[in-house]
Amino acid sequence: MADGVGKLYKKGLRDGNQVARRSAGRQKDEFLARNESPPIVEQREGARNHMRIKALTLILVLLGILGLVGCGQGAVFYGSGWAVVENASNAGPISSLTIPATGTGNLIVVALMFNDGTYVTSVSDDAGNAYVSADAKAYVGALSTEIWYAVNSKPGATVVTPTFAESTTHVEITVWEVSGISTSAPDVTNTSSGSITLNNTPGPAVITTHAGDFIVSVLFAADTNVSGISTGNEFTNDFTTNGNGWAHITSNSVPAGTHQASWVTSTPQGEYCASTVAFRPAQ
Repeated sequence: MADGVGKLYKKGLRDGNQVARRSAGRQKDEFLARNESPPIVEQREGARNHMRIKALTLILVLLGILGLVGCGQGAVFYGSGWAVVENASNAGPISSLTIPATGTGNLIVVALMFNDGTYVTSVSDDAGNAYVSADAKAYVGALSTEIWYAVNSKPGATVVTPTFAESTTHVEITVWEVSGISTSAPDVTNTSSGSITLNNTPGPAVITTHAGDFIVSVLFAADTNVSGISTGNEFTNDFTTNGNGWAHITSNSVPAGTHQASWVTSTPQGEYCASTVAFRPAQ
């Protein structure tokens, strides 16, 4: 498309210049007959040609804005991608998590780990943001992981509170606030559970359909501790709260496809459950 527009642009200039030269020749003869100076004719025709060039340039700019002309390698760019604005984490016999005050229009991701075989019925904060489940609920024995989120955040939230169907004695909460995320539903989610393996316990993989997704993956290790992300893995482990894994994809420009966090564990014992959610970037 860009080549075709470029050829049209060049042809327009060429044809315009040919017409201009013929017109200039006729007008020179007419003006000479009236004793008018040829340089004046040339100045007027130069001005007209300049306006033609500006008009064609404007057409190309408008085509680029509409996405009909690509930007380098045929790609159309929608922005610089998402960015993690704030995050926070805590665990224990807690009922809520204090976080840095939220901004406006961002994504708030709330990842939860808890025991006693219950489940989350709602999540709220003190600014009135509306949270929904990402449907990434994993279980192993009495342990559970869930991920909830709110889009287009209201400013000033400082306390996030989950509500459970039944009482639980241990809760872990991690929150990410992220700018540059779509307000639509998550791109894809997945969950997994299994046995801990030495040095490389993978979380659930997701196959994204959008480039540049923001991906969160968390892993609840029942009987051992997570010490960090596996060497060479494309995720960043933000916290090891209570010896568990809380990670997000490192780059905001990863291609669509399969993405999977993996953690190093101190001893290969016990089981785990894990949840992963990919959120679409804003466009």
